[in-house]
Amino acid sequence: MAPNTSVELQKFISAAKEHGASDESLLGILENAGWPKAEVIGALGQRYEALTGIALPRGRKTATPAKDAFLYLLSFSTLATWTIALGSICFSLIDDWIPDPLYRNYYGTNLAYQLSAELAALIVTFPLYLFVMRVILSETRTAPEKLDSSVRKWLTYIALLIAAGVMIGDVVTFLTYFLRGDLTSRFAAKVALALLISAGVFWYYLGSLRDTRTGAQHAG
Repeated sequence: MAPNTSVELQKFISAAKEHGASDESLLGILENAGWPKAEVIGALGQRYEALTGIALPRGRKTATPAKDAFLYLLSFSTLATWTIALGSICFSLIDDWIPDPLYRNYYGTNLAYQLSAELAALIVTFPLYLFVMRVILSETRTAPEKLDSSVRKWLTYIALLIAAGVMIGDVVTFLTYFLRGDLTSRFAAKVALALLISAGVFWYYLGSLRDTRTGAQHAG
């Protein structure tokens, strides 16, 4: 391992180990202090190399940032496509089931024709999303350290941000129409549906982030 780790970090680790600190506690303390996890682990590796006189054996590298980025981008793009398609289908069904006397509904017998594009998008992207997620989950079970991938975390937080934005906008819109006295059963149903879909996405990906620490602990 190349001796490129900070001397300050090495001194702290040596002093802490002399006082009985464990590797796990050092890792947590230094991460909280702003040190990258990889750099701390590298410093610990250098310390044990010096103590044993044996070079750290090279293992099989499982980190594949480009592949991870491809899989997560594909999963999120298909997620966006099928959720939008599902929402559009449900909106159209709500318009058909809850007629508005002030609005002439143009669907009628042409409802299936109007929904053909959304149905096609849902039929194609939903199974693809499930397949990609199965690949991702399979890889994280084989290599749990992938749960700590920066690519995964960034893209997951972006998905959470978008889902949170949809929920906030949905609630704001609902309150706006409610305060104006323009709230209708049709509009309320659409608001509830949009909130349900976005909340489901938010809850799922928030749970996946909670699994990151558990997976990393199992990998350790």
